[in-house]
Amino acid sequence: MRHIVILALGLVAALMLVGQLLSPVHPLDGPTGGVVLATPKPLAAATPTPSAYAGGEGLVIDRDPSGQFHVNAEINGQSTRFLVDTGADAVALTVADAEAAGIRVDPATFQPILQTASGEGWGTLVTMDRLVLGRTELHNVGAVVVKDLGVSLLGQSVLGQIGKLELKGDRMVLEPLH
Repeated sequence: MRHIVILALGLVAALMLVGQLLSPVHPLDGPTGGVVLATPKPLAAATPTPSAYAGGEGLVIDRDPSGQFHVNAEINGQSTRFLVDTGADAVALTVADAEAAGIRVDPATFQPILQTASGEGWGTLVTMDRLVLGRTELHNVGAVVVKDLGVSLLGQSVLGQIGKLELKGDRMVLEPLH
């Protein structure tokens, strides 16, 4: 019995290590501050930039010099730079990006709704009327505007709707769902 328990614990530890090694953007690395959003919402899409282009039907995003993947998307017609964060549950917007896209942000509505690496994060839930990423357009996409967030995050609520994500060397490939 003791051997089974030790084997099971070793397997769990190995799986956790492999998951961290395969994750292109770990939620505790980089400018996200480890934002993990509590409630994913519906999503929308974005437009390729010089570091992102349509490859066949998929969207290809090149790793930047910092080792991360950034892409421009359109929110309500406004170009917005996102960090592709596979560790974020949903889309998180900076106050400036939300306001530039015509989303009214009232700081009085901020509340502790997310967990970051440094503790509790304050934000407010919003809806983006339209999100365009590559050739994909989404409507009524839920997001959270986060106080003091340094860069907007493109999280799983959008990535999962758009397609299958694969890391191929220094390229992240988002293949659409068929």
